[in-house]
Amino acid sequence: MKNISKFLTFIIVFNNLFFFGLKASAESVDYCAGLEFTGDLKIGITGQEVKCLQIILNNDPITTITKTGVGSPGQETDMFGKLTQNAVSRFQEKYSSEILKPGGLKKGNGYVGKLTKIKLNKLLTELLGNKKLKTTQTLSGKASYYANSLQSNKTASGERYDGQKYTAAHKTLPFGTKVRVVNTKNNRSVVVKINDRGPFVKNRLIDLSRIAAKDIGLLSAGVVNAKVYVLK
Repeated sequence: MKNISKFLTFIIVFNNLFFFGLKASAESVDYCAGLEFTGDLKIGITGQEVKCLQIILNNDPITTITKTGVGSPGQETDMFGKLTQNAVSRFQEKYSSEILKPGGLKKGNGYVGKLTKIKLNKLLTELLGNKKLKTTQTLSGKASYYANSLQSNKTASGERYDGQKYTAAHKTLPFGTKVRVVNTKNNRSVVVKINDRGPFVKNRLIDLSRIAAKDIGLLSAGVVNAKVYVLK
């Protein structure tokens, strides 16, 4: 019994050392570099903001989504499921004085609303440090997305269009420029790289790849009003 007790103590100490020493990888930090939490997040939502949310949650042993497998540190996904919801609830309860009490709540609900986003953005700024991309210009206009028929076509930059990569077309921004696009109807956002010219339709500002359009809820609407933040 004494040996079993020692073994269990070792396991607990090992887990604490491992998780309390947890830090987001450089790759994870780079992934979040141009993002901000702008849209509300809940079960069923997918996108870059969800993956960055998971990265932040996994950077704290109290809010780690899961220790192993999908959703664990280094294996974050862009899908907001039950495990993410539970982790968000723990996050809200950890920062109760900033999230729950001002909102009149006593228990975390796993819904990423205004107060939760404010705290997440503060932690995101701390996580990114000098890697945080700054806005150099703000544009407003209509956002649309590429037709499926353009898959694998060569873009103006010479790259092949891939609907599963975060890219976009703009008439004048230099190739390689990163921009954050916000759907002003739902405030969901996505960061894309400019690698093509267009859209050549009147009153259109930017064309997004299919996955980027999905992230901000553009697929069903086809065209939405958007804010485009040029990043550097």
